[in-house]
Amino acid sequence: MKKLILTVFFLITACVVQAQDNKESGIYFGAIIGTRYNNFERHFAADVDPELFSFSIGAGSAWTKNNYVIGFEFLYSNGEKNNSYGAVQLTGFTNTLWFGYNLSTNKKWKFEPNLGLVLSNNQLIAQNKTTNSFQNLTNNQLLGNLGINVRAVGKNGLFTGIKVGYMLPFAGETEWENKVEGTNTGLSDQLGTFYIQLNLGGFLDLSKTK
Repeated sequence: MKKLILTVFFLITACVVQAQDNKESGIYFGAIIGTRYNNFERHFAADVDPELFSFSIGAGSAWTKNNYVIGFEFLYSNGEKNNSYGAVQLTGFTNTLWFGYNLSTNKKWKFEPNLGLVLSNNQLIAQNKTTNSFQNLTNNQLLGNLGINVRAVGKNGLFTGIKVGYMLPFAGETEWENKVEGTNTGLSDQLGTFYIQLNLGGFLDLSKTK
C-alpha cells in the first residue's frame, strides 16, 4: 500500500509541468475533521489488539499563488479500544507544514499533491483490567507527509475539501518511553499512519483586491 501511494503521488507530481499557472493568489482558512489509522504490536500491558482508528479535529490555513500552495495544520487526535480484559487509548498532537502544487486550471476545483513535515507528539495509556497493571507511554517523532488535497471552491469563497495521505516516520520503528520516569520500555513501534480529512472553510481571493 505504501509503495502504491508513493508511486501514484510521484506520477501526479511529475505532471506538474503540464499545468498552466492560473495567476490566482489567496488564503485558505478553516476547520479540519478526520480519522487516522495506527496498527501497533500487541506488546502492551492491556490484553487488547492495539489496531486503532483515531478521530482528529483541528484547523489549518494555506497561502496560494500561481498554483503553488504553502500550508500549516494543527490537529488533535484521540482513539481508544477496550474489552472486558483491558483498554488502550492513544492521543496525539501534530503540527504540519506542507508544500503543494495545484494541477487544476479550473477556478472551482483544486487538485493539490503535497509534501510536508510533521512534528508528532503521541501518548498511549494501556490498562490490564485483570492484573490492574497500567502503562503511560510517550513516543514523539518527526515524520514526512505525502498527501493529495482536493477542494471545491464556491463563488462566495466557501470551500469543501478532502485530503488523503500517509505520514511516514523518518526514524522507522522508535521506542516508547515511560511518561513519568522518562525511561525506555524496550517496546518499539512504527508510528506511520494513513489518514483522511474533511476540510471546511473559506478562501480569500487576493487577486481580486489588486
